[in-house]
Amino acid sequence: MISWKGVKLSWLGHDGFKIVTANDVIAIDPYKISVKSNDKASVLFITHEHFDHCSPSDIRKVIDDRTIVIAPEIARDCLRSFDNEKIFVKPGERYNEPIPFETVPAYNVNKFRAPGVVFHPKEDGRVGYVIDVGFRLYHAGDTDFVPEMRGLEAEVALLPVSGTYVMTPEEAAEAVKSMKGVKLAVPMHWGTIVGSVKDALKFKELVEPLGIEVIVPEREAW
Repeated sequence: MISWKGVKLSWLGHDGFKIVTANDVIAIDPYKISVKSNDKASVLFITHEHFDHCSPSDIRKVIDDRTIVIAPEIARDCLRSFDNEKIFVKPGERYNEPIPFETVPAYNVNKFRAPGVVFHPKEDGRVGYVIDVGFRLYHAGDTDFVPEMRGLEAEVALLPVSGTYVMTPEEAAEAVKSMKGVKLAVPMHWGTIVGSVKDALKFKELVEPLGIEVIVPEREAW
């Protein structure tokens, strides 16, 4: 578990996180998680519709009927079976409820499924989130290093590093350099489906000389 200014962050594997603040239990993109607690998320953030980010079977493990679900429009069908209050968002917007957060575009510029066709097109509206948890925490979702990251302010940055569908360690390090105020960086999107701890450690090697703390997390249960 990572503790930062009284906030507890648990990496659930892949892009999944549990974030516990004084007021909220926040879940982000749970996938193939194990559960050891009876905690239920007050807020669930989904970055996009792909099965390893919007997994109904895993979502059911962490929510109850009071959980507010936040997701981009492209994840609407994935979430159709849930009767929870839902807030569907667009990239590049700010919201004050249920907790303050911003959406950041998440898309590919150089990761292709076919010639000229990227895995995550910008026009599909997938997102990352900057969430106010007493400090600004950025979960990038599935993305390359995109122009919208330049100058983005966040104290804690959770960034994908596995390449193939998302940033490589080198690209993620460049993204951190371009941002403002990052004090802690956590590599994600490795160890499941694609990527390994070698990618996370390479990211750490590149970023720590910038004076930014990097924690390569151990997978935890919810």
